[in-house]
Amino acid sequence: MLESNKPLIGVALSGGAARGIALIAVLETLEQEGIPIHVLAGTSAGSIVGALYASGIPLKEIRRILLGAKWKNFLKLTVPKVGLVSSGGIYEFMDSILKGKKFSALQMPFAAIATDLRSGEKVTITTGSVARAVQASCSLPIIFSPTEINKRTLIDGGFSSQIPVRSVREELGAKKVIAVDVNYRALESDEFDNIVKIVTHLSALWASRNAREEEKLADVVIQVSARGIALYDLSKSKELLKRGKKATEEKLPEIKALL
Repeated sequence: MLESNKPLIGVALSGGAARGIALIAVLETLEQEGIPIHVLAGTSAGSIVGALYASGIPLKEIRRILLGAKWKNFLKLTVPKVGLVSSGGIYEFMDSILKGKKFSALQMPFAAIATDLRSGEKVTITTGSVARAVQASCSLPIIFSPTEINKRTLIDGGFSSQIPVRSVREELGAKKVIAVDVNYRALESDEFDNIVKIVTHLSALWASRNAREEEKLADVVIQVSARGIALYDLSKSKELLKRGKKATEEKLPEIKALL
């Protein structure tokens, strides 16, 4: 049990597709500095990193897994009716690592954030299959097919909560929240010459609006610059790790003040 005079520290990991690689460096830096993380929530790419971390996989191994991943690892070769590709590939990738793990078996409280396609409401998933929850959180409409969980049709969490500060504080019980935004100073493509660019641009615009609102509710916001790095560019992984480390180090005085 935590001592009653110790703050419960929560971390909210943003979505950001390939930019989510930077989240690994953020968590590594917090660990190295002895900053405790008691609860964790993630949206889209943040749900991938968050789920792996909450399951107890060392960050060194998470780095190896995700830096070695390619887009083809997440794509399932089917012909879905409601997306260019099936989101089932996301589930299969995550489940191959997590081996059917449920939320109840995680080493720390964790939530994956999705959006109800019918109502537009945020859905905070904290029970059932972790891999399935991550699938839902990453189901970007048109690109990936929606995910069905408990008779609800779910899509990417960025449409309702790009940086899940509220979920960390209100639903996971954190007293102090560190928000991580890996889309800071992002400039999405102005060449809308294919459906992928159009969809990612529209989703980024939608997500940025709710992200600004939730950032205001955090105690500390780590802003990782995404300037010059596209949402789908996995070739910039090493640069993203450098930026994630630098952004976190700049906020360490504020973070340590929380303790």
